[in-house]
Amino acid sequence: MINFAWTGDHELGHADIDAQHMRMFLLAQRVVDSLVEKSCGKVAVGAEELQALIDFTGEHFAFEEDLMRSSGYPGAGWHAKYHASLLVELETYCRKVQKSHISNAVVLVKYLFDWLHQHIDTVDRELVVWLSDRMSPIGVGDET
Repeated sequence: MINFAWTGDHELGHADIDAQHMRMFLLAQRVVDSLVEKSCGKVAVGAEELQALIDFTGEHFAFEEDLMRSSGYPGAGWHAKYHASLLVELETYCRKVQKSHISNAVVLVKYLFDWLHQHIDTVDRELVVWLSDRMSPIGVGDET
């Protein structure tokens, strides 16, 4: 089964975004752990863990979208639509898990793994580069 281990390769250089991504990895690992326990006959409800990931992901997306708006990020509209479509997909998976319509948990886990890695390594990395190019460190250039 896939492991959602956070490594330095995932860090983008924005403390808040990195901390939120790390939490998303932890929540995704809880989904995996729950699905594994469920498949072993233990009482575990993968939907609860998946909903926790969805809820936090929604908060994270709102945080990023606020950063995009306040910085004038040119890809803000597209990025926000991408966030919305990801949340719809996650909610669809969650409903399937709730109704026990996920016949193969590996498909869900692979989706979560691919989504997190691709999103962080591409569109979020571009956002952080944009933000870091426009934000000067506190105190730099102050001549008081």
